[in-house]
Amino acid sequence: MELGCVVRSAPEAERAARLPLDYLEIKGDMLCVERGELAALCVRLRAAGLPFKAMTSPLPRRFKCRVVGPDADHAAALDVFRDMCDRGAALGVRTVVLGSGQARSVPPGHAPAQALGQFRDFLVQAHQVCAEREMTLALEPLNRTETNFVNSCAEAREVVDSLTGVDVRITADCFHIMSEQLPIADEVAAAGAAVGHAHTSSVPRGSGDFHEGAQKEFVAALLAAGHRGGLTVEDDFGDFGREASAAVDVFRRVLASVSGPSLP
Repeated sequence: MELGCVVRSAPEAERAARLPLDYLEIKGDMLCVERGELAALCVRLRAAGLPFKAMTSPLPRRFKCRVVGPDADHAAALDVFRDMCDRGAALGVRTVVLGSGQARSVPPGHAPAQALGQFRDFLVQAHQVCAEREMTLALEPLNRTETNFVNSCAEAREVVDSLTGVDVRITADCFHIMSEQLPIADEVAAAGAAVGHAHTSSVPRGSGDFHEGAQKEFVAALLAAGHRGGLTVEDDFGDFGREASAAVDVFRRVLASVSGPSLP
């Protein structure tokens, strides 16, 4: 399993590239620059030396996209999503993580069945955008402080299994699973073969408390589900250089402890 880290700025990418990481995951907001600045930013990011294999936040909050509810506007959201995917593709991104809690939260009084139908429709269209760019779309369950819709891997699995003719994957996130106080192994097992990506962090984020026993259970469950792809550290680092380095040390230790020498 490969280890990565979410970065939110070019200086963070440069610092992260000096750590024992396999790849970086870019925060979509970081690419929200004028087109004239984008080429120079990509040159600087590529020079950091690690590949950018994933992107999170493909619907940055600043655009106020809505994909469910009476104010849903799929055309506007897809314009943003398509542009962000194009920007990510310039860096070689291959996995697009769709969390975007504000975009999918269901407003009071809106029928849950209607929200589900709207969300399915958006996922099918977003998947097509990704497929055209040889990217994988991975739906991320979020905890209830971030959204009231799709809060577990089990719920995400129901959503992706209900889609016809598209292969949307799931991003399992140990932070969200623990925040929801759900059984880690059961949650990852519910996602099962649909796991396409994984996130982890301290709990709460920024606390420096990594709950190594829980992290080992998470990694073991990912391996049992057949996941051999990315595990990204997505944390709220106050001092990136020091705190990211400590986090990477923790997760290198966790991976070595659980994976052993015989597993990739």
